[in-house]
Amino acid sequence: MSIIILIPAMLAAYVAWTQSPHRAFIFVYVPVLLFFPSYYHWKILGIPDPNFGTATILTITAVWLIRGLPGWRFSFTDLLVFGYTFSVLFSEFHSPSPRGQIHYQNFVANFSASVIFPYLLAKSLIEPAGLREAFAKSIVIVLFIVAMLMIYQLIIQSRYSIQQSLLGRFFGGEGWVSAGGQRRWGIMRIAGPYGHEITAGMVLWAGYRIQRWLEWSHAWPPHLRQFPWLPISTARLLSLGIFAGGLVTLTRGPILGAIVAAFIPLMGLSKRRWLIFWVLVVVSVTVGIPIISWFISYASIDPSLAETRSQQTVTYRWQLVINYFDIAMEHAIWGWGRFDVPQPESGQWSIDNHLLLLLLQHGTMGLGFFVAIFFTMMVRLFLHSMLHPVIDPPGSSLGFTLLSLYVLIFVSIATVSLAYQTGPLFFLIVGWSEGYLRSGQESLGSKATASPRSFQTFQFRRVLK
Repeated sequence: MSIIILIPAMLAAYVAWTQSPHRAFIFVYVPVLLFFPSYYHWKILGIPDPNFGTATILTITAVWLIRGLPGWRFSFTDLLVFGYTFSVLFSEFHSPSPRGQIHYQNFVANFSASVIFPYLLAKSLIEPAGLREAFAKSIVIVLFIVAMLMIYQLIIQSRYSIQQSLLGRFFGGEGWVSAGGQRRWGIMRIAGPYGHEITAGMVLWAGYRIQRWLEWSHAWPPHLRQFPWLPISTARLLSLGIFAGGLVTLTRGPILGAIVAAFIPLMGLSKRRWLIFWVLVVVSVTVGIPIISWFISYASIDPSLAETRSQQTVTYRWQLVINYFDIAMEHAIWGWGRFDVPQPESGQWSIDNHLLLLLLQHGTMGLGFFVAIFFTMMVRLFLHSMLHPVIDPPGSSLGFTLLSLYVLIFVSIATVSLAYQTGPLFFLIVGWSEGYLRSGQESLGSKATASPRSFQTFQFRRVLK
């Protein structure tokens, strides 16, 4: 029965072949990735076990390759992404106790479908084809629907998402293993189709930032023709809906990341962006040092002395780094592999920090390439956006919004790994960012209010004699 995973893949193949890989990527793969749980697999002997997203993107990639890689141009970021992929796969292949060929082929297929293919297709099929708005709207519409379903799940107090209730029966016991139902502050936390509340928070808050960019860009019609009686605009309805979906996850890490990320687009709203930047730096240092000092004293106590559940959680994550660092250094270069990381005497089996998890599983090679991808993109987006003039309407510069997504994700992965849909989503953002930086287009067609600034301190004029 789990063969139903191939239904979206066949639809994607049909759309990609009869129309274009671009339409299949934006209007089939993106909805499949964000709507269907990624923990459902079609298990069959002899081939890797695909999930909905893996099967769908593999078919689109195949047509894209047959069509001659439209939109792709080599760039330095390609080396970083391929280096990261190679280091992780090589690390897993040479882990101390490999699980065998079937395990490894499953890992290769699903990891590639979560890293390389989302990056390549996002880089090649969005910006070069002028589909920035269509791609962003596809994300927002799907996440608005998901958010409404999550709110409904909260109202009816169901332990299972709507997706699980509809699809669980097709996947046997696997169909119900990721049930939620955890509570915080007496309220049920909702994970939707994303496997965990924290990963759900990352996805929803990322979607909220994209929707705010669309709202500032005036990309939506004032009102929906189907619902002319609604008292709020289309853009505001979508923003509030996704915002509410983010709240019902009740996740501290992604909410903190969303708050920090919200300050980034503010720099794009003003011509005095450098002044705003330095004010934010001064405030961050002034406020951050006391907060960091307090946090260290709050988190670095004996776990048995924690006074609240929240302090227990913070202390647990603090102790993770202390207890696992020596273990990571035993296999510092290539790591232990995904299934062979030994537990410390403290017995902390859940490694709720993606950077630490990468260091343990895939060593400094895997962590190094990942950090290089992360920070080179952040630095490039920052410099590009800060040195480019303000555009109209204010806030419609895509660079600041993309930069805010990296800030959101970086804060969030201190509390969770890039699991489930967050991994492919991150590399979609990386590919989109690379395409944007090479496009020369700042918004949805708006013009800059001044000529672009140069990276050079002095301007020279070439004179021909």
